[in-house]
Parts: sequence; structure tokens; C-alpha cells
Amino acid sequence: MSSYWITRAQPADIAAIARLFTESFLSSVLHHCGGRLPKPQAMEDVFSLVYAAEPEAALIAKDETGRLIGYCFAPVRLERLWRKAITGGHLIKWAWRWLTGQYGFGLHPVKIIILNKLAFLRSAATPGKAANARILSVAVAADARGRGIASALMVEADAYFRQQQARRVRLEVRPDNHSAIRVYEKLGYYSGGTTYDSQGPWLIMFKDFS
Repeated sequence: MSSYWITRAQPADIAAIARLFTESFLSSVLHHCGGRLPKPQAMEDVFSLVYAAEPEAALIAKDETGRLIGYCFAPVRLERLWRKAITGGHLIKWAWRWLTGQYGFGLHPVKIIILNKLAFLRSAATPGKAANARILSVAVAADARGRGIASALMVEADAYFRQQQARRVRLEVRPDNHSAIRVYEKLGYYSGGTTYDSQGPWLIMFKDFS
């Protein structure tokens, strides 16, 4: 079995992370973008913002050839993300690129994305559902699954959370994603309720740090 290694992402890794996200969550991407794939620039811009807001929270796995085979975004400073989106000019850039057709989708997907983000924000602000750290996204390439890569990435995320003195971590996972739920439970995550977006329910899971 080939080996892999975990490290922190660099700006040059963003395009590969965006491609892996699209491959791993294809049905969700198609749902949000009106049934067709967006142009690569759209996903790359999203992950560029997430990375810029907290670079040290971006973990990746690479195989012995240097190919990116997994990633995990584990921020503890979510307020940086929203502040960076506004003060860093990302929102203006996104609007311009969308209006000039560089993302490859129209108005309806934008409405879906905004409504879903608002739903998640409401859920995160609900008493008992708040956390000061998040697993925003984690994915492993299809041909590299079953090798413990997701677990290894999240163990590294745990180390970062402890270093940053996070008290509680939150993630969301589809209730029918049983393999991912088993991984999270083995790592100490527990069910904490349900939230919804336009595709249906998400299981909320938490992990507490003493």
C-alpha cells in the first residue's frame, strides 16, 4: 500500500483542493449550481478565501508522488472568514466574476447558496449549537479511501484545536453518510441535533475539549 503524508496547504494547492471538493461532493455542487458544473474559478475562489482567512487551519494529504489525495479545513477563527470576505475584497471580486460569466452559473444558484448559508448561520447561533471551532470540509480522493487518511487529517486538526485552546468543535454531515459518521464517532464526535438546507437534513456533531 502506498504511503502518504500530512502537511499544511500552500496557495499552490488551492486548485487541487477545489477539484477534489467538486469530485467528492458532485451532487451538492450540481444542486447548488443549477444542475451543471461551475467553472473551476468558482470553487477556487471559495477555497482561496477560506485559506486566506486562516492558512494554518488548512491541512492536506499527499501521496508519494506529490498528488493531493485529501484535505481538511479546521478553522478556530470563523470571524476572520467573514471579515476577510468583506475587507479583503473577495465579495466584490466574486460579484464581478459572476456578472462577467467567469463562474458559469446564473442568478438562481446564487439565491440557493445565500439561503443555505443563512440557514447554517442561524443554526450555528442557536443556543446549545454554538462552537468556537469547525471542521468546515474534509474529503479524500475516491481511489485513496479506506487507508485512514480522513482520520489522520482530523487527528492533525485536533492537535491544532488543542494548540489554539478550542473548547468545542462542530461539523455537519449528511445522515446517510454512515462511513463518515463512523470515522467521526471513533474520533470522539457525538450527535448534537439536526439542521437543514435546500437538499435536506444535516446531522450536527460536536467534540468537546477540556
